[in-house]
Amino acid sequence: MTRSRARGAWLLERSRAGARRAPLALACALLASCASPPSQAPLRSAPIAPAAAPSAPPAAAAPLTGNGLRLQPASFDELPGWQADDFGNVWSAWLQDCRAPVPQLVEACTAARGVAADDVAAQRAFFEQWFEPWQAASANGQDQGLVTGYYEPVFRGSRTRSWPYVVPIYGLPGDLLARPDAPDGVTRGRIAWSNGRKELLPYWSRAQVSADPRALAALGRNVVAWLDSPVDALFLQVQGSGLVELPDGHMLRLSYAGDNGWPYKSVGRWLLEQGELRGTVTMQIIRAWAQMHPNRLPQMLDANPRMVFFHATPLEHPGRGPIGAMGVPLTPMRSVAIDKRLLTLGTPLWLATTVAGQAFTHLVFAQDVGGAITGSLRADLFFGTGDAAGDAAGRMQSPGRMWVLLPRGVAP
Repeated sequence: MTRSRARGAWLLERSRAGARRAPLALACALLASCASPPSQAPLRSAPIAPAAAPSAPPAAAAPLTGNGLRLQPASFDELPGWQADDFGNVWSAWLQDCRAPVPQLVEACTAARGVAADDVAAQRAFFEQWFEPWQAASANGQDQGLVTGYYEPVFRGSRTRSWPYVVPIYGLPGDLLARPDAPDGVTRGRIAWSNGRKELLPYWSRAQVSADPRALAALGRNVVAWLDSPVDALFLQVQGSGLVELPDGHMLRLSYAGDNGWPYKSVGRWLLEQGELRGTVTMQIIRAWAQMHPNRLPQMLDANPRMVFFHATPLEHPGRGPIGAMGVPLTPMRSVAIDKRLLTLGTPLWLATTVAGQAFTHLVFAQDVGGAITGSLRADLFFGTGDAAGDAAGRMQSPGRMWVLLPRGVAP
């Protein structure tokens, strides 16, 4: 769910250009800032045979971690709560990892086919045999970062424009081009005539789209859905993915397809800087402010120049999460978004933080990215789909520590 991806520091911190989500969060949180599993043969709750010990990965395999992330060797006994994790949904999340081609994980994924899906003891033994934990720290040695949360919202909408569904959700524009290393920081552009010649100009920002009939006409040729609230449309873009309940009762899944290349700016932070709000800014507070200040709503929306574009597909598997940046469905409370410049998607992580004031020490998997999920100790935890998940994700802003589980024989 590669996401632009509201929460406390949520709208202050997060943009899923992703799932997002996004076309929409653990390595990011702790390092702080989108199908059917393989067949399995039963295995009793016993250690995996030594003969299955992993060998070193091919020399051509890319590193699982990047510069700016310091890793110190640790042991499973040092992981807080390792033996207490109930491993609920761990195996299904891990098998999602194995659907994506991560060269360093091929041997472990092959061995996983011999572990029963309902044998928690064997699953724990599997990770202990095939992986080694490394405690993560920033370049300056800090070992505590920020963990936030995100979710998949559900809105009412339509595939055609009819009252009250008049707020467009745009699909990927056909004229969207890359602008690598652009000095102005806008990484997407469009070809246009300027000073009598063709130039690759920055793509329209949100404010420019609102003010330019040409931009509205260009994007209007590819509307994938219509919502009844511009604030809902904003939150959809922040999360990077979402579900839309159509008038006939069918569900549509919107997934991140791309963005206009502008840097993400938090509307929550804009409200604080404008003196409109104080303290923690949540999704509920932003909604209330928008209802009380409808004349200033366009100004708030335009404070974030980034626009996210979406794919729209019928919801065929209601129990399956949105697709993350790794290309696999996200698992609630087991999938996180990270900075992929520092961690390879698919990497297992041990996360120690708090959720709603309670200790959260669980095995999670780096399966997504977010536009605002950057840095060596930053992670975004996926809470699931719907209002309850959104309420919990919106309040998630906790310090946390992280351990990266690397395949044995792989040096960081």
